[in-house]
Amino acid sequence: MGQRIKTSQQFNEFINSNAQNPSLANVLSSLRLSCYEAIEGLRNRPLLIYSSKFINALPGTPNNIDISDIDGFTDLVQSIRGKSKSVDVLLHSPGGQPDATERIVHILRNDFEEVHFIVPHSAYSAATMLALSGDSITLHPSATLGPIDPQINGTPARSIKRGFDKVKEIIKTEGPEALPAYIPLIEKYSLDLLEICEDSEKLSKELVSNWITDFMLKGKEKHQGQVKDSVEYFSDYDRHLLHSRPLVINKLKKFDLNIYQSEDPLTELIWEAYVHINGFFGLTAFVKLYENRYGVSWGTQFQQMVIQPPPQGQLQRQA
Repeated sequence: MGQRIKTSQQFNEFINSNAQNPSLANVLSSLRLSCYEAIEGLRNRPLLIYSSKFINALPGTPNNIDISDIDGFTDLVQSIRGKSKSVDVLLHSPGGQPDATERIVHILRNDFEEVHFIVPHSAYSAATMLALSGDSITLHPSATLGPIDPQINGTPARSIKRGFDKVKEIIKTEGPEALPAYIPLIEKYSLDLLEICEDSEKLSKELVSNWITDFMLKGKEKHQGQVKDSVEYFSDYDRHLLHSRPLVINKLKKFDLNIYQSEDPLTELIWEAYVHINGFFGLTAFVKLYENRYGVSWGTQFQQMVIQPPPQGQLQRQA
């Protein structure tokens, strides 16, 4: 493989010592592709990269799974069409929209009989849903999945429902005179939001139930209770309390799904790929990356403009 950069420290040291190299971007790209090639050599299938910048990302960064990802996944799939019936997807994402996730699952399953996910660091929310559509999930020892309870404008749907339920119970026990104290909550959320919360929870559970049954447990003796228990666990906000609660391998073993922890030499290569991808985000304006060894390498760029106020002495009063 030639030169190897295995850790974030080594990456930063390499950048500092090569800062004046005009071909630095090409060198880094070559190192990333070489790492992908090594993973493919171990796994015997093509590797697709779908990664978002969300570690230390600025507020408002467009890094969620959304409809724009259809273009990226279509390019990735088309570039290897006919090469293999099986594919690996390296996934690093904070999550996003379930409907866009469903489209991505369709794109992958339309071309591949087997889809396997590799998580080097984090796959939360809808990204966990996407991973659970796989035939298997391989987690780096440092990696985690997350709860799949839906969010409504950044607020957990379950907590919105609990808020309304609490108000109803208080009014029921204390009478109408308690209502004024809770009018701000009622005004903040429209009643039809309750329906949206319930539908969103139902959709997340339904999708993941179907995917686990059709793919991860395909060919195995299926027990409906196993699927139900797994989905209830992943979607149980009352148990996890935080939408970003880490669901690491030790918490998931009891469900007997095809979720595994990586072992060397794969472990080292997965982290190496993450170090390069995260470093790429740190050096560029990219916040999403679609990449493989077969000609696809592009993504979404985002830069926030910070407007500085003029010096105080330059302020002028308008007549």
